[in-house]
Amino acid sequence: MKRPNPTEYASYYDGYVKLVPHENILEVLNEQVIYLKSVLSSVEVNKESYRYAPDKWTIKEVVGHMVDTERIMAYRALCVARGEKNALPGYDDKEYVANANFNTTSLAALTNHFELVRAANLALFNTFDEEAFSKIGSANKSDISVRALLFIIAGHTLHHLNVINEKYLLT
Repeated sequence: MKRPNPTEYASYYDGYVKLVPHENILEVLNEQVIYLKSVLSSVEVNKESYRYAPDKWTIKEVVGHMVDTERIMAYRALCVARGEKNALPGYDDKEYVANANFNTTSLAALTNHFELVRAANLALFNTFDEEAFSKIGSANKSDISVRALLFIIAGHTLHHLNVINEKYLLT
């Protein structure tokens, strides 16, 4: 599958799309689970609730945020692929994290949660054909294609894994 054109998504997502290493997005999404488990398994228990700055999320909150965002973007992909005509709403990630209680869950459980959500999403995405990947809908007041949503999911995950590596694990 080809990389989405910048006209297929809001410019806000450009950084995420550019992080995706190659165009076989289903392969990238599948391989990310192995990488995510490798990164998160290296986190010491005493670092699971670490914040690198007072206003930043803990590693658990970052992973929980990744799960929430994956679910939301996959829902958008499902809606657009199925021809939804209504505009889909945005969401406030800070409010979602603040109301999620991720810090009361183990990092291992959150990692497993991510893995299960990704497996379900891959099962869905593998049913899409080229026509479905090319469909355009509206989410968060912008046009977006199904293809772009999959690249955004992958890029968002890579972005946060990079942050975990750079800001949490190197300290």
